[in-house]
Amino acid sequence: MYLASPPSETITPLLERIPALTQALLEDFELSSERTTLEGVENLYELFDPDRIFLIEDGALQLSHNGQTLVSFDEGDLVGITHSFSMPTPIFRTDEYVELITIDRNALLRHIYSDQRRMHYWSQYLITLNSALLNHMAEQHKSHTRPAAGFQNVQPGEVIIQQGDVADHVYTIISGHADVFVDNVKVGDIDEEEVFGAMAVFTGETRSATVVATTPCTIMAVPKEDFVLLIEAQPQAALNLIEGFARRISTMNQQLIEETEKQDQK
Repeated sequence: MYLASPPSETITPLLERIPALTQALLEDFELSSERTTLEGVENLYELFDPDRIFLIEDGALQLSHNGQTLVSFDEGDLVGITHSFSMPTPIFRTDEYVELITIDRNALLRHIYSDQRRMHYWSQYLITLNSALLNHMAEQHKSHTRPAAGFQNVQPGEVIIQQGDVADHVYTIISGHADVFVDNVKVGDIDEEEVFGAMAVFTGETRSATVVATTPCTIMAVPKEDFVLLIEAQPQAALNLIEGFARRISTMNQQLIEETEKQDQK
């Protein structure tokens, strides 16, 4: 099992426990020798009865909602437990090849409840899986609840923009100062009333640099859609932005020249 984003220190130990618990549940359970192979499945349970559970032998299945992958399950994972009890849940799908072992839900439950030790593992499995998914959901929610627009206060050392992130806002420092880093090397700074973060919005690429506050800062964040409308409606704003780009490019070129000269002198 792996998540759509890198797991945190909280989630990682939970994910590491799941394979061992799965093996404990299936110990001495007679698995079918038949393998079901599929490729390009849009909804797994449109092809199978809801009382089927699956052990992934090869490949992966994605738990998906509205076309967005929430969690991926791979070799050794059990999938379909909630589906087998007819509970509302996202769909399992895959664009690639997957090989599955089909398990009858009732047969597996009889196997589990016939042994007190396996009952304990079953409880631990469900609790661990639920905890991992809940923590992942909470972290995803946190990452998407940054104010859509308006003013933000950040402290020295706090990252305002992270290199490699998706560009969803354009920022202006109302008060304070920030430094700009590319691959952990300082390449510039940002002063009050400067607009930054717009380049990636225009190009559609990920953030090319990291911006870190060096003093307490008050920042205005504008969603990229609103910023584009602003530029279209106010040509002067576009001119100011271009002038800012030109100054930064000139500064970076000068730094590059100085760095090249230092290398030539060595």
